[in-house]
Amino acid sequence: MDIAITWNVREARGDWPIVSGDLALDNPLRSAVMVSLFTDRVAPEQPSSADTAAGIQSPTGAPGSAGADRRGWWGDAFADLPIGSRLWQLRRAVKVGTRAIPREIESICTEALQWLVDDGVVRSLAVNAWWSATIPTMAEFSVTLTQPGNSTPQTFTFSWAWEGLT
Repeated sequence: MDIAITWNVREARGDWPIVSGDLALDNPLRSAVMVSLFTDRVAPEQPSSADTAAGIQSPTGAPGSAGADRRGWWGDAFADLPIGSRLWQLRRAVKVGTRAIPREIESICTEALQWLVDDGVVRSLAVNAWWSATIPTMAEFSVTLTQPGNSTPQTFTFSWAWEGLT
């Protein structure tokens, strides 16, 4: 078991729940997925063409300003592969059509979770994203993972909402 993480969509943050005065426990694979998806990965200096199609722009502004912040974790400066995901970059995305942002969510989540495959924690990974049928500024996505020696996959479903998405 691992420490449980609950995700608050409205506040866009995770928390450790307390049960009977102690930290709640949860599936360790779910905890790894939560940290991988909802920790801010450093943004590349130049967005890819898929990033641009989804409305992701290069960080701009004077060095040290909020607009130039590429986020990430300082410890990644010493790592071969940064942790977290770039979902945070979608905060500036513009909803044009129905496919660009869900495809970008799939790409970003796959990038963030690829370490699970590379390290042999899971043997397969699939991410599917779609727009919420009830909330126009919310995307929903599922992550399906199959562990080695297990034929039954585990699926985790999440939501991602934007404040200024149009």
